[in-house]
Amino acid sequence: MKRLFTITTFILFGVFFATPVFADTSENIFYYFPNTMGYQSLEDHYRDIDILAPQIYTFGYDLKLGDIESDDAIKFAKKKRVDVMPLVVNANFDINLMSQLLANEDVQDDLIDDMIDEARHRDYIGWQLDFENINHFDRQRYVDFVKKVYKEFKKRDLVLSVAVIPRTTPYVQNSYDQDWSSGYDIGAIADTSDFVSIMSYDDPKSIGPVSSMTYLNKVLDQTLKDTPAEKISLGIPFYCWQYELGNSKKIANVTYEISANTQEKYKDAGVFSAYFDALEAEIFAFVKNGRVNYIWCDNEQSIEAKLDLVHDTGLRGISAWALGQEDLKVWKHF
Repeated sequence: MKRLFTITTFILFGVFFATPVFADTSENIFYYFPNTMGYQSLEDHYRDIDILAPQIYTFGYDLKLGDIESDDAIKFAKKKRVDVMPLVVNANFDINLMSQLLANEDVQDDLIDDMIDEARHRDYIGWQLDFENINHFDRQRYVDFVKKVYKEFKKRDLVLSVAVIPRTTPYVQNSYDQDWSSGYDIGAIADTSDFVSIMSYDDPKSIGPVSSMTYLNKVLDQTLKDTPAEKISLGIPFYCWQYELGNSKKIANVTYEISANTQEKYKDAGVFSAYFDALEAEIFAFVKNGRVNYIWCDNEQSIEAKLDLVHDTGLRGISAWALGQEDLKVWKHF
């Protein structure tokens, strides 16, 4: 998704039906990157996975759909009868590459045809578009492209979902304050797809938790203004952010296991951990080389709270980033 972490998989806790559904009938969907820990988690928890969504395809600078990067997880999922819905990303999240795609109908047609052919060949249930860093001047063109893909997918009974970066404030076209979220008209995209996964697992302005409950509530307040709840899959993080005291810029993205192991490693130098109910996040603090470091994580308690949020707001489900990074105790809630 927005950042290609070493260990990744994406969980969407959603349902692929055109009619409204409720959280208690939602499906677990996981994004996956080729990596040891992610694959191990897939093997251990495939029974809780309804749809595996591996990020293993790229729309490249040759303006073509690239070859599959790894099929290990695909083969495993097929063996275990887990549905697969891969992502396609624009190479390096290149803004100019996206503009080329959105300006060229022939390139669009070729990409759509290739996605359909690959879905047939590998028995995918559909695709998720994970195109990012879209120029806000291409905002309507992207909506038109999604609509075009959706029309062709429906002829073949394929699912189309779209990963979108949410906002906490309204989009203003003439504002100088544009960012990666500006390229998405989320309401219009939701209207012309089966559902959207809002990438709310990463608060870009946070200097603390990866995605606090405060941030998620702001995201939903804005998104629900023009997007039906049953078409929203809420992004939540499984990974952690590490900081050094005195520096507001994070210094690392780490898994929950690495965070816990780090705390154990430096326990003789002094460690501290606490859970902040207001933020629904856990913090680990420790002394490393004489300097205080701290790590914000989502654990089973915070994941449970976010699942409750999904239920209370009638959302389609969750999109969790990423398999292999999680607190293993979260699985009791799926």
